[in-house]
Amino acid sequence: MPKTTVENLKRAIQQKLQQADVLEEHAEIVADVLAFAETRGVQSHGVIRLPIYLRRVAQGHINIRPDIAITQLNEAVCKVDGDFGFGHVVAKKATDEAIALAKKSGIGLAVVSNSTHCGAVGYYAHEAAKEGMITLLLTQADALVAPFGGRDAYLGVNPITYGVPNEEEPIVLDMSTSNAAFGKVLLAREQNTEIPTDWGLDAEGNPTTNPHEVKALQPIAGAKGSGLALFVDVVAGLLPGGNETMYNDLSQKRHLGQFIIAINPALFMQPEAFAKGVQNMVDGLHEAVPAPGFDKVQLPGERSAQKAKKAQETGVELSENAYDLLKELLE
Repeated sequence: MPKTTVENLKRAIQQKLQQADVLEEHAEIVADVLAFAETRGVQSHGVIRLPIYLRRVAQGHINIRPDIAITQLNEAVCKVDGDFGFGHVVAKKATDEAIALAKKSGIGLAVVSNSTHCGAVGYYAHEAAKEGMITLLLTQADALVAPFGGRDAYLGVNPITYGVPNEEEPIVLDMSTSNAAFGKVLLAREQNTEIPTDWGLDAEGNPTTNPHEVKALQPIAGAKGSGLALFVDVVAGLLPGGNETMYNDLSQKRHLGQFIIAINPALFMQPEAFAKGVQNMVDGLHEAVPAPGFDKVQLPGERSAQKAKKAQETGVELSENAYDLLKELLE
């Protein structure tokens, strides 16, 4: 596969967005988030998303000149109206606000409305952890998941994400409440490969291995994932002022929301003691005896972080489609 440096990848994505009249500051943030995913092997949320974003910009469904409004509700809570701007930009601003509130009050909550797809949510948890903050992000997504026992899509994939500061590398879990993010189905369609039977349902509600037949995704752990997805829709969708019914019309603007909590460990204990405690937990997990078929017990996000480190050192591999999209801008 073609390979380029991480910095070249970011620059090419940014230039591609600026060619569509996206503000330089906003293009830089989107490029950073897409490169974050691409370098971690999460291609479903990398360059493959760029044509979709550009198409939605051309359709007017992403506002490239948003008036992002932040309303302080009290000393620890704020509301963020994204004005349909790039979700990456809105999510970063909201996370930054939650961090600022947590630094003052020990805990900060930002609820987001009128946003759009924000890419790999682990990015925001990772950035917050680098500032010493614990974060929990609940993110509303398009209605692509069939509720447990149902045939048709009604719930979002609604990722649940957390970040924990750690001396070597932040601990980040970024999981959808479906067995697979829809981006993985898109990637399978692009590559014309089969998918596992527990990813999607066809029009009749039957499991399918053909990504082109997928009409709804399956929730993770059945009823448990379905219940978690519903909760995310309540606190990240309805609570910030979103719609009671889930967004599922891709021909219209998204009305997506988020629920972002930042916690300052210093409110509860000395930062040094917290860091030592986390390190002790990490060491204990790494020392656990691996089960058959495993070489080592790893932290959430550890393999992705290792891929990102390798990409920084040796370059990031791109799919042929990703390369074709950016080749004129890659050095």
